[in-house]
Amino acid sequence: MTSSEPSEAASDRDLVDAARLGDRGAFEDLVRLNGPLLYRYARRMVTDEGVAAEVVQDTFVAAWRQLTDFRGESSFRTWVFSICSRKITDSRRVKRAQPIDDQLLVPLLPTERDADPMVVVQNSAFLEALELALAELPPRQRACWVLREVEQMTFPQIGEILSMSPDSARGHHHRARTTLGQRLMRWR
Repeated sequence: MTSSEPSEAASDRDLVDAARLGDRGAFEDLVRLNGPLLYRYARRMVTDEGVAAEVVQDTFVAAWRQLTDFRGESSFRTWVFSICSRKITDSRRVKRAQPIDDQLLVPLLPTERDADPMVVVQNSAFLEALELALAELPPRQRACWVLREVEQMTFPQIGEILSMSPDSARGHHHRARTTLGQRLMRWR
């Protein structure tokens, strides 16, 4: 599995280089590779499907326009997530954040047809409480938590995306985990 990571990174670099030269197909490949990840992140941050789709679209438009400015000091994924993060912030200026959609985190749990009904009810109650607790977090804490726990990014990547130091990203994540832990104590 680790042997495929370098070839994927090289592939991203090749796609970026081709896109810089005007190859729209290469950029479309970058969109296909990163679009679902960005949408998942945006959807958790803005909660409205239409706004999330608009944020992702605006992110890729900005990425296309700024592609010549991409220096490659980070991965394309990290760079495009940082653009997306700014677009999410811009969308909040227009409209305040609302609680996360009830069904947003359901795909994170394995589903079994013959699952114990009590477990299903407990999982649903937990997800509902998690969604409410996430919606109450300050935006930077929520962003750090989602990027770390859901998108599995490192603190340096999160810091780059959110324009903060890795230590600051770690601190926001820690505060988010502490707050969520307190609010979700019942499920421990």
